Amino acid sequence: MELKKLEVPTSSITEVKRSPMDVFAQAREAGTGVYIFNREKVAGVMLTQEQYETLLHELETLRQLAAEKKEKEEGPKPVEAFSEKTASIVSTATAEGMDELAQTLQHSLITGITISAKNLDERMVALGFITKKTGFGGVVDMLSELTKTGKINYQLRRKPQNRTIIAEIIGEQDSQSQLFDKIIIKKIFLHEL
Repeated sequence: MELKKLEVPTSSITEVKRSPMDVFAQAREAGTGVYIFNREKVAGVMLTQEQYETLLHELETLRQLAAEKKEKEEGPKPVEAFSEKTASIVSTATAEGMDELAQTLQHSLITGITISAKNLDERMVALGFITKKTGFGGVVDMLSELTKTGKINYQLRRKPQNRTIIAEIIGEQDSQSQLFDKIIIKKIFLHEL
């Protein structure tokens, strides 16, 4: 029986203990992870920070593509920049206008899948909503609000007929994700103040 040789770099736990930076250099030079063996069994894989972040980015892209594919399979859904349309929908001052606004939110933010807090915020802003969370700490503030209250509140930027429209994004942090800013949207509610 012929033994197969791994076509990726390998190292041992002993070498990692002795010189972890050499193992990172090995990963960088090879352009791939280094398999770390402990007593002839793979104990793990060492990657450089850049390699790890690239993998996470690719994983996020694949998840988004899968979500888009799922959305296409369920039928066409209108996702449009909505700040102009939102004003006209809500300005009708009817429950019908609020229902249409809620449907547009539901089509833009798919419930049940993982989304980054930053991506959620970008989508809500594109839809004409704002939040109190701004600047560098915005994502941390959003996640803190989600942890404390179970929701993130957004306000419609334009106040049609002096009405304040609030969108409540109900959800939780994704405990399965390795990134801290991933959340699962469970429900979306709209109401007036």
